[in-house]
Amino acid sequence: MKKDEYNLNVLDNSLDTFHSAGLIIEDNVEEGVFHIKDDLLLTLSHTGLPDKYNPWRDHAASLPFDMRHFPTYLRVVEYISRADASCLLALPGTSLACRAMLLLGDDAQQDHFFSRFLTQPTWTFFAVSEPEVGSDAASITTRLDHAEQGLTLTGSKMFIGGAQMASIGLAFARHDDRPQLIMVEPKQAPEAITVEPLAAYGLAGAGLSRITFDAFPVQPEQILGLTASPLRQGINALTQVFEKHRPLVAAMALGTARGFLEALAQEDIHEKDLWRQYHSLHTRLMEVGDHFHQARSRVWQTSQIKRQATAFVERVAHRLPHLLPTEYWGNQPGLMKRYRDAFAFEYMEGTSNIHLLNGWCGFLADKEKG
Repeated sequence: MKKDEYNLNVLDNSLDTFHSAGLIIEDNVEEGVFHIKDDLLLTLSHTGLPDKYNPWRDHAASLPFDMRHFPTYLRVVEYISRADASCLLALPGTSLACRAMLLLGDDAQQDHFFSRFLTQPTWTFFAVSEPEVGSDAASITTRLDHAEQGLTLTGSKMFIGGAQMASIGLAFARHDDRPQLIMVEPKQAPEAITVEPLAAYGLAGAGLSRITFDAFPVQPEQILGLTASPLRQGINALTQVFEKHRPLVAAMALGTARGFLEALAQEDIHEKDLWRQYHSLHTRLMEVGDHFHQARSRVWQTSQIKRQATAFVERVAHRLPHLLPTEYWGNQPGLMKRYRDAFAFEYMEGTSNIHLLNGWCGFLADKEKG
């Protein structure tokens, strides 16, 4: 049997903890996360870390499937999300910041960033969005200034995941009219950074926060990509980082939808049309995963699967109140929580209007090349 041909049922025992942890996370992310002490889930959440910095690399080698195979990674994320996508977001391990560091960090920066994963559970943050301009990276106002005492970081970031428990992260800022990613360790200058938790309607495991930097001291060696080519810096770098994360969001959305369909099936309610749509989208997701694995991904296909998967999970969620009796909901707090989660995927890694535009522009560009 090949490593990527497997039975996902090996995950079932581990996922039992997600049902209780998911409800705890609604009120206290940190308490909920430490309720999930499962070697298998932690092994999966560290997928993508360089082997020499991955404390779970030996566990990963013993798995009956190969998580380095991107379609397999997507299958596993989708399967886990049938239980609770919010818990998956709350786990320590690989993140957007990790991908950006691998893309832009030099050897010394990568060692400083990743070495902590070997000694402690590690959360990170990737701070791009701002209160006034959202995720429009070209319009950011956070800046890296030259002051008498050296470089300082000043500005606000909004809807940033993982920051409440993070020991390190990356912040996108303008430096001499050039956008740069800056490595930030909150404990380095706690008086110059404020992390304010934000209330979340869905996917509370993301631990969204507002981060305010007030002349946070920065050393030159904390600036990423200074020696990288222009095509790998600034907004171009952000695009590459977000691009590979979007299929994962689609997988979480599809998994959540599949969980809803299975809940309906347990009540002998079989929505055949929705099941057909699910299987069609799952097939498309695997095609996108194959393209990434073969290094021939297309922006418009990635945008389309993210947009279609998030629209689908909302469509399934909207059907639930019409199909399940009122008294059923009162006995299913986990289902109610996942119902709220369903409407949060839209706001992860770009909203639908952005992906509709990306999809159309990318499709036209591909046609011109052809």
